[in-house]
Amino acid sequence: MIPYILIFTTFKLSMNTSKTTLTLQTLALPFLALAAFTAFCYYASPIAIPIVISISLAYILSPFVLLLKKLKIPHIIAVLTVLVVALLVVGAIGYLLFIQANYLLADLPSYWQGFLNFLENLKAKLDSQTIFSTEAFDLKSLEFKDFSGITQYLVKGIGSFFSLILESILIFFLVLLILNDQDMIRAKLISAFDRSESPERGKILNEINQQIKNFIWIKFLLTLGLGIALTIGLLIIGVNYAYIWGPLAALADLVPFIGPVMGAIPPLIVAGIQFQAFMPVLWVLILFIVIQNIQSNLIQPKIIGESVNLRPLAVLISSMYWGWLWGAIGVVLAVPITASVKVICDHIDSLEPIGILLGGKKDLPKR
Repeated sequence: MIPYILIFTTFKLSMNTSKTTLTLQTLALPFLALAAFTAFCYYASPIAIPIVISISLAYILSPFVLLLKKLKIPHIIAVLTVLVVALLVVGAIGYLLFIQANYLLADLPSYWQGFLNFLENLKAKLDSQTIFSTEAFDLKSLEFKDFSGITQYLVKGIGSFFSLILESILIFFLVLLILNDQDMIRAKLISAFDRSESPERGKILNEINQQIKNFIWIKFLLTLGLGIALTIGLLIIGVNYAYIWGPLAALADLVPFIGPVMGAIPPLIVAGIQFQAFMPVLWVLILFIVIQNIQSNLIQPKIIGESVNLRPLAVLISSMYWGWLWGAIGVVLAVPITASVKVICDHIDSLEPIGILLGGKKDLPKR
């Protein structure tokens, strides 16, 4: 996402000069800035990730704080109440997922053996129905491999279990301070970036803040709704560990194109091994196709499409970029980060070309 944006911006700035010439300095500066920004995000990930997560959580929780304040509850009491309730909800969900994950780990060898039996049966059918021999494939020798690389990718920027606990505490206090001081932070931002007497700059900053807030909140609700719908559907079908596959598929859906497919693969495999029949697998497949298409093609475009029109290619490249920097956490945060960048660029004249590149057809100038 970022490299081609910088290249386009460089050409635009060069074309605006009296001579349309490109110098080495003009071309090198954007790439040096990108390299410095990438190095900072990579090495400062233990600091940057909690800050970005805290800001996102503050955007999600702030409507509840405003709701309690409308009920004449003091600001600090409203903030503490919302945080305590959020902690209880997250703790209950986390405990449920922890129990389910323990059961899954205990049953994983039996599922693996069932998967190998399925491959053996498939191999026997291929040997009897085709002229090609599959004797060279020794499926019994397949064993679990070391998944430490995957684990490191999933917890990149976190480190050990104790680091996770410390970062969770840090995020809690960051969210507390952001929610408690959100009005003052907004006023200070307006004061810092608005040196003129005109009130237009303040309106622009408020509009940027509101659009980012709406996008993150709506995206959170859509992801939550998708996870609940998939979990209920898997429970109705009877797939084991539905409480894991539903939320996992909802988080995977944040990754464009490949995310929905990745989220559907585990429950499909578990359903096939569990039932040893075709129809339950077909029902799981239909469930994912129907719900994901309704969410991505009907609900999401009508709700988000009007406020933040993101280009799928830009979101995909951004997901790759942030996934490389911050692992799985970066992939999840890539969509709100990209949306925030686009909203900011749409409201700043010098950055408008970047906003156009990030947007879809709606951002193209009318001719």
